[in-house]
Amino acid sequence: MTRNAMHGVRMKLKQKSLGKIIVTALTLGLISGCNREQPEQEEMLRPVRSIVVDSPESGWVKEFPATVDAVQKANLSFRVAGKLEDILVKEGELVKEGDEIARLDQVDFEIKLKDRQASYDVAKADYDRARKLIAKGAIARAELDNLKAKVSTASSQLQAAQQELDYTILRAPFNGRVARRYIDNYEEVSAKQEIISLQDTSALLVEMELPESVLIRSRNHKGDYTFHARFSSIPDRLFPLTLRETSTQADESTQTYTMTFAMPAIENRLVLPGMSVVVRAEQKSPRSDIILIPAYAVMEDKNGRFVYLVNDEGNETGSITRKTVTTGKLSKQGIIIESGLAIGDRVVTAGMSQMSEGMKVRLQEGAAR
Repeated sequence: MTRNAMHGVRMKLKQKSLGKIIVTALTLGLISGCNREQPEQEEMLRPVRSIVVDSPESGWVKEFPATVDAVQKANLSFRVAGKLEDILVKEGELVKEGDEIARLDQVDFEIKLKDRQASYDVAKADYDRARKLIAKGAIARAELDNLKAKVSTASSQLQAAQQELDYTILRAPFNGRVARRYIDNYEEVSAKQEIISLQDTSALLVEMELPESVLIRSRNHKGDYTFHARFSSIPDRLFPLTLRETSTQADESTQTYTMTFAMPAIENRLVLPGMSVVVRAEQKSPRSDIILIPAYAVMEDKNGRFVYLVNDEGNETGSITRKTVTTGKLSKQGIIIESGLAIGDRVVTAGMSQMSEGMKVRLQEGAAR
């Protein structure tokens, strides 16, 4: 065999061996690919919207600016004119009913009282003598009657003089605090001129202006409303208010009605008339145990009305359960559930037509609309 022939044989043997190697590698690759585990496909869960049943919040809350006033207040003045001798109180001082607050110079009033006392004594003596003489016929009945009239006039003038003297002392008509002094000692004052402003702060009044629409709402739902006062100096507390009176005529400029509330004095807090306060008006639900859900969350079939509940299984997943319910009144806020639901239940609010018992779902918060 020639050299060229030998070379050709060797080349054919090499190509044949290479082909066997390639076929073997491909076969092993296919076998390996078949034996490899396929990745497990993740289960696709239907997302659903739902809400958690909770106690109903207040149906209506608004806040209005208001002012504080004293439950009693008076601007005190003398009923007679004279020279102011002494003011016995200072601004901010507490006084009790009957305490002396101020006094006029009494000299002129005492002189007048003595003069009226003397006139009365003379008239009384003349009348007493005439009564003895009338029995003897020494004087006429008409003269006796005239003397009796003089006694009556003198008595009235004496009482008036005594009363004027009493009026020179100004006394507190009720327990309160001196809010303001309008005059100083030794000044001449006229009758009914304001001397002292006295305020009773043992209880407080809160006055606010209410729009017509809110007034009508509060009257129609009187039992459902609560009112509280909130002070900027005491931001963490609300103080209950009691409605005292409501004006029936609107203010000409603002077209609002004045509502007046009463509240006890706040212990260890200085709250004075004229201070600003915020009145919080809140309409409460007539029942504290009421359950209210969106009306569209309730379904109905031949077996009656029902809702779908989601049993929370963690990781934002859950399972569906059908729950029969008894419904009540329908309102703008939703439908009342009389039975079948409890606080804390999670109710499906969208896609109910595609729900079924035991179905696995993915949770989403919130109502459908």
